[in-house]
Amino acid sequence: MGIKGLMIAAPSSGTGKTTVSIGIMKALTDMGLKVQPFKVGPDYIDTGFHYFASGNESHNLDSVMGSNNTVKEIYYHNSEGKDISIIEGVMGLFDGKAGNSLKGSSFEISRILGIPIVMVIDISASGRSAAAVVKGFRDFDKRALLKGVILNRAGSDYHCSMVKEAIETTTGIKVLGCIKRNNELKLGSRYLGLVTAAENQINDAYLKNLSSLIRNSIDLEQIVKISSTASKPSKYKPVIYNRREKEKCTIGIAYNKAFTFYYPENIELLKKFGAKIIYFDPVIDRKLPHMDGIYIGGGYPELYAGELSGNSALLAEIKEKIDDGMPVFAECGGYMYLSESINYGDAEYPMVGAIPARTHMEGLSLGYRKIYPAAPGEILKEGEKAMGHEFHYSRIVFNKSHSEAYKFENGKSEGYSSKNILSGYAHLYFPSNQNVPKRFVKQCVEYKNKTVE
Repeated sequence: MGIKGLMIAAPSSGTGKTTVSIGIMKALTDMGLKVQPFKVGPDYIDTGFHYFASGNESHNLDSVMGSNNTVKEIYYHNSEGKDISIIEGVMGLFDGKAGNSLKGSSFEISRILGIPIVMVIDISASGRSAAAVVKGFRDFDKRALLKGVILNRAGSDYHCSMVKEAIETTTGIKVLGCIKRNNELKLGSRYLGLVTAAENQINDAYLKNLSSLIRNSIDLEQIVKISSTASKPSKYKPVIYNRREKEKCTIGIAYNKAFTFYYPENIELLKKFGAKIIYFDPVIDRKLPHMDGIYIGGGYPELYAGELSGNSALLAEIKEKIDDGMPVFAECGGYMYLSESINYGDAEYPMVGAIPARTHMEGLSLGYRKIYPAAPGEILKEGEKAMGHEFHYSRIVFNKSHSEAYKFENGKSEGYSSKNILSGYAHLYFPSNQNVPKRFVKQCVEYKNKTVE
């Protein structure tokens, strides 16, 4: 039996693709369908919106950080038992890792999975020219399974009908709907892209209004019909969602409004190798629950620096546990949290202090990374690599010499490494090297056995 699925793509970023995607997810959910959301690329923020809209955890499909097999496994496994899968694309349909490559593009993901594409076109400043855009995308690579178009930010009914006629008569591609300009439903943006779902206050009222707008503007029956043209699942080898080892240690994950950036597959692989996962809130919890290791992901700790800093009891306990040898794996925001302080605005906020450095909000660094150990370590061994990405507007300044965690293909290195700390700005994608979660779990088991003794 096939999996119903389609991709919501666009000519570029800024077309309203995310708003339309979550609107379709919510509208289909309101119709009683079980919707499984996905996001092309490494983005953490859109997946948060998807969860609020569908009630199901969204997963990233990334052909740069992961193999084709990984993309298939994540998509097929999580689509099981669902009525329809909706994939939100990234940037423009053909935008990938490089100008001469489709690697990592929405188009490539569509090709790997045999998924039909529906494009969102911003027509706020165009008329018949929108047909040229659609025709250009259709003809740029005729392998693209472009099955429909959604017009967004129209000025009037006449504007909708004019552009619809131009596209359908010129290209033969059906216009599935037209959405009028509506600033009240526009999602906000932050320096790393969209603000998180929590910051946007994506509440029931917002989703209800968005769902109503989509149901009144888009032919959802056609959306479902197009999704049924997706190719049947092709063969893949299960390497993530396969046999789990017996639980042998407990890993605590920092999760709250400051730390929300985690790949579900990273957590799944920790479980696969024997970790029991629990969560704690670095703002609210005054004491750590029992754990044998800590995983602190990314987010926006600078926005909540005052609240994080105010929980001095937890900061002190985390520092004490790390000094005692408890393993900790920290990425980006978690790396900042482990430093001595975060400078944000006109204030400096004390943090854990496990890393001899201070965090300053300045400079942009983003992009995919091939990640190698800067020195032989406990988790990432010499001669190995993992894939990941950087995406931050801060800089950590060390006040004494230290061992760095990672080095990149371009020769640069970053992060902090000690016997029980592996941390840096790079977000590691565990499916790219399963030895990373496996060894972290092993490290946590060794710490557990040591403390029992």
